[in-house]
Amino acid sequence: MSISVGDDVIGYHLRESKGAQVAQKIIIIGAGIIGSTAAYQLQKCGASVTVVDAGMARATDASFGWINASFFLNADHFRLRAEGIAAYQRLAQSLSIPLRRAGCLMWDLSGDALRQCHDQLHDFGYKVQALDAKGFHAYEPSVSAPPDQSLRFSEEAVANPTLLTHTLLAAAQALGAQVIGGVRVSGVDWQANGGVQVATDAGDMTADAVLLAAGTGSAKLCESLDIPLPMLKRPAYVVETNPLPPFLDHVLASPIGEIRQRRDGRLIIPAAVSHQADDTDHLTQSAAAAADATIDRARTLFSNEDIHWSQVLRADRPVPADELPVIGYAQEGLYVAVMHSGLTLAAITAELMAIEMLSGPTNQTNTLLASFRPDRFRGK
Repeated sequence: MSISVGDDVIGYHLRESKGAQVAQKIIIIGAGIIGSTAAYQLQKCGASVTVVDAGMARATDASFGWINASFFLNADHFRLRAEGIAAYQRLAQSLSIPLRRAGCLMWDLSGDALRQCHDQLHDFGYKVQALDAKGFHAYEPSVSAPPDQSLRFSEEAVANPTLLTHTLLAAAQALGAQVIGGVRVSGVDWQANGGVQVATDAGDMTADAVLLAAGTGSAKLCESLDIPLPMLKRPAYVVETNPLPPFLDHVLASPIGEIRQRRDGRLIIPAAVSHQADDTDHLTQSAAAAADATIDRARTLFSNEDIHWSQVLRADRPVPADELPVIGYAQEGLYVAVMHSGLTLAAITAELMAIEMLSGPTNQTNTLLASFRPDRFRGK
């Protein structure tokens, strides 16, 4: 991948940072993938971190688990997502995480649209390979009818989002981070002598800064502070199948939906056919009906497999109003990180937040995050 943050920007131990540190004691609101990855990176870089989590349903646990940059909304978004893949590779070098570079085979586009996708990603420096039916079959012989044209993205990865989150949070705790679970944050206020006070239903807490990473719950807290954080309503079902023999290596982005196989043999399939770009604001089917329809589609791809669904998870995905990530200070002492896909962006976001929260923004962090700052919603 030709675009890379690498050591030139991150430094991982903030070696490029200048001046006094801005924050040392940090409260993170939310223990999903964004909050947990940030807790690890911030604690590793010398902060004293406390994570507060209400213990409610999280979008992380219903994530498809695909780390990619082949889906993007504009060039800046692509760049951040591509850096997300590279950041996971760095993270895996310092910590044993449940991550696998599976690659993706994509043919949910066809004809000119597929060729345009190939050319644009190639121009961006992304590793993309055009395949015919024979080439596709060589990679995934289990697919009953290989497409005549497809694209392969070899750098893309998969992870079990829940296990990855638990691993990162445990690693943060091993370094000294503290976790308060089952506790709801009701407000944030600023102290006259500096610092931030966080009100919870188990008492007040103080810190130098707060990282708000509460997914869809972030909007309500921002609203109480007169900070605009408009969000779209994006509910989704993700279906898990019965355990099957291992037969699928890649993520498949197909005309009937996105599919991958976990290490335990289960297929993971979003119920929406185009999950990455799904703009549904309400679910019209019951969970069971959506799962039935999803499995019917999957059987057309794998005619030799006995596929049934075993679990359906529903989640409200945290999607800002313009569908782009929100990353940065919304107010002095209050850093906000809300985005979809959080899994793809967690590792790079954590690196960048560690720099900005502990040492202040740099030219490099501003370059990567300029399009995603919270203040873009002010005055709208």
